[in-house]
Amino acid sequence: MQTLLLTDTEVKSLLSMPEVMEAVEVAFKQKGYGRVQMPAKSYLHFKKYNGDLRTMPSFLEELDVSAVKIVNVHPDNPSKNGLPTVMGVVVLIDPATGYPIAIMGGTAVTYMRTGAAGGVAAKYLARKNSKIVGFVGAGTQARSQLMGLIEVFKKFEEVRVYDKSKDAVLRFISDAKTAYPDTFKIVASENVNDATSAQPQISLLLQRPQGNQLF
Repeated sequence: MQTLLLTDTEVKSLLSMPEVMEAVEVAFKQKGYGRVQMPAKSYLHFKKYNGDLRTMPSFLEELDVSAVKIVNVHPDNPSKNGLPTVMGVVVLIDPATGYPIAIMGGTAVTYMRTGAAGGVAAKYLARKNSKIVGFVGAGTQARSQLMGLIEVFKKFEEVRVYDKSKDAVLRFISDAKTAYPDTFKIVASENVNDATSAQPQISLLLQRPQGNQLF
């Protein structure tokens, strides 16, 4: 047997939001049925570097799929190191033998999976006529969440975005207009209250931290 090695760029080129959402929904259902082994994350804290490392093993028993994700969170990476806040590696394991089927970059998997989870949640929990979405944070997860929500709602009347970094808001707006032309009006909010104003037509709010550009 040979272990397949995939860079994060290769993984990203192979992923699509509809496929990821389908896989996430199946995994959620299996977890709900009690057919998944997924112990709590284990952490290593790198206090002097303001970061941590987390390991996340899982086994979908009925589907016979097992993997471990190793992921970091280093908030200072974008400004100090020119790296994403979150990076990861995924090891896909053959449950029958323990053989590593694949070792792959986990950064794209992480942001796509998180956006897909938000999309699946909105599919079942958000009002079907949701027209306005507000984001607090204009980084990586805001982008992937928007990808997931577009799959569910197809379009919005308005997208509101606030971030403490004005540059991050401008990048988000530019990228969103390029990725989704004529799909919604996008508004830069002056503060959190503007982005989350409790008007009757606002039915969906997602809060995500600032991160790197990934559209």
